This record gives sequence, structure tokens and C-alpha cells, in this order.
Amino acid sequence: MIKYINFCLFFLISTVLYSQDVIMLEGQVLNDTIDKANLTVVNMTLRTGTITSQNGKFVIKARLNDTINVSAVQYEPRQFVVNNTMFNRGKITLYLIPKITELDQVTISNIDLTGDITKDVGTTEYEIKITPTDLGIPENTAPPRTVEERRYYTAVTSGGGIPLDGLINSITGRLKMLKKHIEISRFEKLVQESRHSFSDNVYMNELAINKESIEDFVYYTFEDPKAKELVDTDNVLGLLEFMMKKSADYKKLNPQD
Repeated sequence: MIKYINFCLFFLISTVLYSQDVIMLEGQVLNDTIDKANLTVVNMTLRTGTITSQNGKFVIKARLNDTINVSAVQYEPRQFVVNNTMFNRGKITLYLIPKITELDQVTISNIDLTGDITKDVGTTEYEIKITPTDLGIPENTAPPRTVEERRYYTAVTSGGGIPLDGLINSITGRLKMLKKHIEISRFEKLVQESRHSFSDNVYMNELAINKESIEDFVYYTFEDPKAKELVDTDNVLGLLEFMMKKSADYKKLNPQD
């Protein structure tokens, strides 16, 4: 009986020690249709991270049952748990799901083509597009304005070239209101983009945030300017660690989480 107990204890201790062994897990993203360099790979359990090489390969420290998260702007985030097979082989390959941008409108032409280019050229109507360069005018290289920015621009200018509108709107407080709208719009965009840096499983399993509270938690996190600084420097791992700290305070404010 004593020998049996000793054997069980030895087995349990060996299992615990084995589970704490750290390996260098080699991985590769196999997608060949979209750039797979500089994807962010984070071991959520050990809180260490790396990025992929030009061919989608990466090496990261991992233990058995550690959670690995792979994310990028052009892909949906992918998360997996290091199982026995991965741990023993020390290798993992995976595909990522590309993010799809939906078009608001698609125009389908009703022109019937014969396949004979000499005939189709004569029957196909087309418009000649003239660019500013064709007219000797410098092209506008400024980024396109958002709806809020266009409203503000309209409020500070006038058709006659005299900034009378801007003066009136400044006196009435309209400019201040429109500036606030721009700030809110930029904040919304920042939060929405950052919210999808990690999958829902990361928020629920690593941060213990309920699924229905994830978006509210991300807004709460970005009320602290530190979060934006981490995004601006592309510090994904730092953002995750910051969210872990914030999650404790958030759960105190929201006991249901």
C-alpha cells in the first residue's frame, strides 16, 4: 500500500514538473494569399510575444496547455492551446482567416460582349477620366476627411472666401461642439480597432470578462491615455498586460463580471 502511494505521489510530481517544462515552439502561418510577415504571436499564459518572419514562421516559448494568440490587421485573430502533440513535436502549422471588407454597393453592367475585341470596343460606352495631373494641378495627397471632419471644415469656411462662417460658429459654440464630435469619432474608431486585436476567448478566459461586457470593458480601458500610447507604438503585448491590470478594477466596478 505504501509503495502504491509513493508511486502515485511520484507520478503526480513528475506530471507537474513535466507540465512546467518550457520549449521553444516553432510555428508557421501557411496562408499564401496575403502578406504573413510581422503578425503578432503572444503566449497569453507566459505573457511573452514575438512576430512572424517574411515566410510566416515564428518561435515562441511555450508550455503544455499554454494559450497562444495570433493576430494581425488583415486576419481574424486565431487562438490555440498547446496540446500534447504540439508540445512533443515542438511544431505547429496553421491557417488564418482573412478579414473580408464588404462593399456597400456593386454595379453590374448589362453590356453583352461577343469576345471579339474589335467589335466590343465600338459598342462599349466608357467615360474618359481626367485626373488633376492631366490638367497640371497637384494631386491632393491628404487623407480623406471623416464625416465629422467635413462638417467642421464646412463650419469654418464660406463660399465667398471670407471666414465669416467660422467667426459666427465660433461665437455660437458650434465649432467647439464639432471639435468634440471629431474627438468622439476618433475615440470610437480607436476602440473598435483595438477591441478586435484579441479574440473573445482572450477576454473571457484570460481577463475573465463576460462576453456581453467585452466592448464596455474595452471602452473603460481606453479612457486611460496609456492604452492609446500602447496602440500608437504597436505594443500588443503591452496592451494585453495593461488590460489585465484594468480588468481587476473593472470587475470591482462591475461585480457581475
